[in-house]
Amino acid sequence: MIDDGLNLDSLSANSQEAFTEFESQIRTAYEKSMRDDRQHETDQNDNYIGSYAPERSYVMAVLAFLDEFGLETEIEDISELEGEEFYKQFRQFKSKIEYTTMRYKLRKSRIANGGVGTVIAIAATYKTEIGSLLEKIRKIVNQEVAAGNKKDKIFTKITALQSEVDRDLTTVDAAFGRVLDLSKMLGEAGGNIKPAVDQLERIKKLFWDRSEKVEQLPKPDRPKMITEEKPEGYQGYGESPRDLDDEIPF
Repeated sequence: MIDDGLNLDSLSANSQEAFTEFESQIRTAYEKSMRDDRQHETDQNDNYIGSYAPERSYVMAVLAFLDEFGLETEIEDISELEGEEFYKQFRQFKSKIEYTTMRYKLRKSRIANGGVGTVIAIAATYKTEIGSLLEKIRKIVNQEVAAGNKKDKIFTKITALQSEVDRDLTTVDAAFGRVLDLSKMLGEAGGNIKPAVDQLERIKKLFWDRSEKVEQLPKPDRPKMITEEKPEGYQGYGESPRDLDDEIPF
């Protein structure tokens, strides 16, 4: 199993950052398993006769993380495909994963240097309070909303909002965007959902009243290259007249 030996306890509390860390671990394990698989699953003519077990394990591990943490991506489930068609789609699957992890890394960097909206920080005390309110919303939804796709979508939005709260730094757009997403889903839920909406209103107030704007350091000026001054009479190629004079012994 390529997931043997993974250090899940070390993953970041933020789901996007945790995904980049998890994917790095699972990819290293996959590459080792793949090399062993290719060495043993070939015929006498070096044709591959295996079932692409390492690739399937990688796919299932990635999909399990995305589903568990409610990350919204455009990554498709290819686990039902067989043979060469599976492997063909796997290469595209892996490329999409590489793209996704790079986007998450870039987003983290842009937030850190102030390149994404207005950066805010939420004190640990208020993170705990917001987390408690989100858990209350989850319980209300679990009780009042019929099981099915609608409930799952609401839980996904709750997880996404919790992920944003857990960040050391986030932005006004990101935080309130998550709140609006959840608010919209609750509005479409039906049933006696008002108590959940009330809890979400309290979360909005905490974001508004208890978030602190984080002033970012100005970006350093980029050094400029300065054209070197040439001696008078220099024609723009070769050595300068002064250099030539120095080399001529008479």
